[in-house]
Formats: sequence, C-alpha cells, structure tokens
Amino acid sequence: MSLNIEKQMKAQLSDDILNALKLCSQTAAEHDFKIYLIGGIVRDLLLKRKSIDIDVTVEGDAVKFCHLLVEKNYCKILQVQSELKTAKAVFDGDVEIDFASTRQEFYPHRGHLPVVVKIGCSLQEDVYRRDFTINSLAMSLNKQDYGNVIDYVGGIKDLNNKKIRVLHDNSFNEDPSRILRALKFAARFNFHRDAHTKALQEKYITTQRHKDISWTRIKSELKQCFSLNSAKVYDMFLVNENYKLIYGRNPEIKGLEIKTLVDKYNPYYVWLVYLGTILNDANIIEQFCFTRSEKKIFSDIEYLMNNHLSMMNSNYDIYKFFAKRTTESIIVYYLLTQRKEALKYLENLSLIRVELNGDEIKAMGIQNGREIGEILDEILKKKLNGTITKKSEEIEFVKSKIK
Repeated sequence: MSLNIEKQMKAQLSDDILNALKLCSQTAAEHDFKIYLIGGIVRDLLLKRKSIDIDVTVEGDAVKFCHLLVEKNYCKILQVQSELKTAKAVFDGDVEIDFASTRQEFYPHRGHLPVVVKIGCSLQEDVYRRDFTINSLAMSLNKQDYGNVIDYVGGIKDLNNKKIRVLHDNSFNEDPSRILRALKFAARFNFHRDAHTKALQEKYITTQRHKDISWTRIKSELKQCFSLNSAKVYDMFLVNENYKLIYGRNPEIKGLEIKTLVDKYNPYYVWLVYLGTILNDANIIEQFCFTRSEKKIFSDIEYLMNNHLSMMNSNYDIYKFFAKRTTESIIVYYLLTQRKEALKYLENLSLIRVELNGDEIKAMGIQNGREIGEILDEILKKKLNGTITKKSEEIEFVKSKIK
C-alpha cells in the first residue's frame, strides 16, 4: 500500500506553496507531463520538519514545462540553465520552486561536476544519481496519485531507523563532498551512518588521493557544515577524520570551546573560525579560491602564529599585535595557543579608540603629518594604560605638546 502524505503537506506547507504546487499539478495533467516533489522537501515532510527548498523534477523538459506555467500567468521564470534543462520560478506569495528535468549522468573526474548522458529519463533512473537514500524520495504531484510517496531505494525505512546510507559503493569516489554532506545530515537530524557507508567513507579518506577533487564543492559543503555553529559537527568532523579530506590537522580542540567564543564575539565568518583551526597548508588554502576577505583571515592567522608576542607586554604591545587583524583570526589564534592576551584584546583593548583626528590636531596648530601621527600614537598609549580616558583630556595633551 502506497504512503500518501497529502494531509502532511496541508499541515506543514503554507497556503501559497500548496496553491503553487496545485497549479503545477493542473498544468502537468493538461499537457501530459509527469512531475514530482523530490529530495529534501519529501524527507522533511516525512520527518515533520520545516523545509526551505522546494524541488520539482519533471519527466521530460523542465524548461518547457516552466514556460507553460508562464503562459498561464502562474509564475515568472527567474533563471534557466539550458544545458541541464533546469529553471527557477517564482509564484504568488514569493514562492520559489526549482524545476529540474530527470536525467542520467556520470562522473568523468572524481568530485567534479558530472556529465549528463540523458535528459528526460524515467524518475527511477534519475533517483539513482543522488547521494543518500533519505534524499532520494519523491512524491507525486500528478492528479491520479497526488501525494503518494515513491521510494525506489529504501529511504523510508532509513528515515525510520535514523540511518544515512549511500545508494552505491562508488558514491564517495564520484563525489567526495558527500562525506561532508553526510556529516551535515547526521548533525542536523541526529542520524548515523550505516556500517557499510561508514566503511566506504573511512576507506576513501585513508586510501584515496584527494588533490584532484573539486575544491569549490568541498568549500560549499564545509561552509554549510560549519555555518551551523554546532559543537557536535566540529567534534564529529575530527572524530571521523574528515580533516584528512582537506589535508588538515587535528588540533584537539573541543567544538564547545569554539562555539562559546563564536557566540560571545560574533565574528562575521563563523564557518572560517571552525575551519581556521583545522586548515594550515598554504597550498591547500590556495586551492579553495577564497574571496579577498576570506583570504585575509588565513593570512592574519599565519601572521599571528609566526610573529612573536612576548610574555611581558604592555596593553599597547598587545593592541599593536592584534590591531588590523580579523576577529576570526584572533579567535583562532587563542584556540591554537591559549594566549589570554587575545581575549584581553577582544574584550577590552579593541574597544579603545582615540577620539581626536588629524584634522582636529591640525586646527590646533600642528601641521606636520609625522608629528601628528606620533601624537595620536602617544594618546593611544595613554588611553590604553588609563591615564587619558576622555576627549577633553586628549585635547589638553595636544595643547601641552604645543606649549
């Protein structure tokens, strides 16, 4: 007997989403298309969890199907990928749906984008290209069996058993980023890898050469994993030796320590604090194609780790050592060295500012740029040691210099 989750859809999805899916269903019936909800949204409906992404797979040409929806004024197309025949459309209520044509594909190079060999294949053929059984469930949007769950790979049983299982033994060889995806799902749903999947993952990590993988895809998965700001994800990443996938180190830091600092100091790039404790190979860092801002974090970590901070230092010395370094790099430095000066800077010294500026000092009669810089530096020293605390005292100090 088929499992039907139409009632579950009505309980979990908004009226706008339900209406958009009904319009898709009507159009499919009128034009002889077969369409299905696929992947994460079906998994989340069965788990009774909120789902963000809505993916619909079309047996045939998804772009053509989207244009039929546009002709009926049901939606607007936001984006089209002509080669893969995929499209993104927006319906009333700002409901965005990704449409994909069913397809078969193979991986000519480990971890890189696959090559499509057939578009418009059967749903069953499409399912077998996916990562894990729990993400390979489909739900019919067709009039005759609307709401029926289609499970070719035992995904429902794995959901009930809280199990993460790959579809075939070559899965990690095709796409090593699935190792990180398994970690993400395990943490998010409190699931575990089945014994065979775990063995395949461990075999890949310990025996394969990884430098020919797609670092763009690895970066994307790492970003998603560590952006969760989860101590559990970090600890599992180290225990499962996932760091070997990126030629990283095991710093023997607990995830809770990182999470506590992240929550306290609120860095912009949360995920790079976690990754920064693990990644220390300059050649591999270069492979990731980090943005300029992301690269600065790693160059700041390198600077802090390779330069000397003496054991006897003034507030001014501490300030100068950490000034102009990113919050992320200072947190990582503390985690790797346990130097309390880093926390002193973040908590207190970084908040101290000279309130006077160069133009104001010029207006007071000092014109030489070098002299102005020296005066500002002297004021900073006095503010850091507490002998100057407010702007009026800064002004008096400058006046004393003029006299």
